[in-house]
Amino acid sequence: MKKSNFKFWQGYIGIFIFIIFNILAMFLYPGGTYLDSTSEGYHFFYNFFSNLGEWTARNGEVNTISATLFNSSLVIFALSYFSFFISFLKLEVKYIRSKWLRLFLVASISLSILSFIFISVFSAEETSKFWHLVFVKIAFRTLFIHAILQTYVVIKIAQFDQIISFTSLGFTILLFLFLMIMDFGPKALESQEGLFIQVTAQKVIVIAIMIYFFFQIRTALKLFSVIKL
Repeated sequence: MKKSNFKFWQGYIGIFIFIIFNILAMFLYPGGTYLDSTSEGYHFFYNFFSNLGEWTARNGEVNTISATLFNSSLVIFALSYFSFFISFLKLEVKYIRSKWLRLFLVASISLSILSFIFISVFSAEETSKFWHLVFVKIAFRTLFIHAILQTYVVIKIAQFDQIISFTSLGFTILLFLFLMIMDFGPKALESQEGLFIQVTAQKVIVIAIMIYFFFQIRTALKLFSVIKL
């Protein structure tokens, strides 16, 4: 691996750390959901990712290890993606003439990344739940704006292959559907069905983010090898 490629390749490390840390956090989560404090362990379709980041689990037990793993993984992934995108933008700048488009690309992803970091700072526990939800909404809304802009860019630039174009478009559509479910779908605290739908939607969009990032890295490495920055 060339050292100059690491600015893109490190994104794979960010994805790997996020996945491994969260798998471990799920195995170590004591138990409890929003609607059932007596449940044992982590229930993939009834526990949010944010439950992992709570210092006290929903069943009342100490959750230090899982919280540390989740919060660390979120910060590491956010910083990894931001570092990647700044380098990725340098590739795109060669084909983007609009300064305003470049500005909005950077501003939207910067605000989204910062909000994701604050999601880890303010856990979903009652004492900080308000700010946790505020930053969740800001993070995904600004990511949606960024995804729209990024989709426009990769479709307009002929040097990007169809795979990244379709991936970007698909991710943007999924993100839109996720926002609709989050805002207008059944409420997680009102029924088991609502909790299942909201948790499942969150899992789908997180997996989509991982896949989207993976293909962005793939495209950046491919384009980098051609233009030899």
